Amino acid sequence: MLWIGARDYIEQRGFVIQECPTCQTTGAFAVYDTKRRLTFYMVPTLRVRSQQVLECMTCHARFGVPDQARAALATRLLSHAELGAYGRAASRRREAIDGASRRNHYQVLQLDPDAEPETIEAMFKRLALKYHPDRSTATGAPQRMRELIEARDVLADPGKRRAYDATLGIVRRTEALRPEEV
Repeated sequence: MLWIGARDYIEQRGFVIQECPTCQTTGAFAVYDTKRRLTFYMVPTLRVRSQQVLECMTCHARFGVPDQARAALATRLLSHAELGAYGRAASRRREAIDGASRRNHYQVLQLDPDAEPETIEAMFKRLALKYHPDRSTATGAPQRMRELIEARDVLADPGKRRAYDATLGIVRRTEALRPEEV
C-alpha cells in the first residue's frame, strides 16, 4: 500500500513597501517563498513546485512574483527591524505634518470628557493666559491659541458638544426623572 501526502511550506523573506493594485494603498507587503512537497510513504520528500508570493498587509491580497522579477525584489527587501524603523519614521512625518490636529478638543484643553461647562471655561482661561501670543514667546503659540479657541467654541455650546461627542463615540445620557420630580 502506498501513502501520498502533500504539504505547503512557507518561508518568510522580508517586507517591501509599495502600492497595492487591489486596495490602492501604499504600505507593507510580506514576501515569502511557498514550497509544495509530496511525501510518499517510505520514500524521501520530493519538491513539486516553488513560488515567491507578495501579500498586502492591508487587504491581504496575494500576488505571485514572476521568476524574472525575484532578483529586483530581493534588493528591496526589508527586515522586521527595518520595517519597524520605516513605520516609526512615517509616523513621525505624519505627526510633523498634522501633529496638533490629531488631538481632540478635550486633549487640547486638557480636560476629561465629563467636564462641566464651568471647568471648560476655567481651563480655557488658564491655558489662554499661558499660550496667548502677546504673553508667550513659544514659536507655536499662535497656532496653539487658535486650537484653544476652536476647542472652547465647540465644547462650550451644548449642541455642538453633543454632535462632537457623537463623532468621538461618546454618548451622553440625560438623567432620568424621579417620580416625585414629575
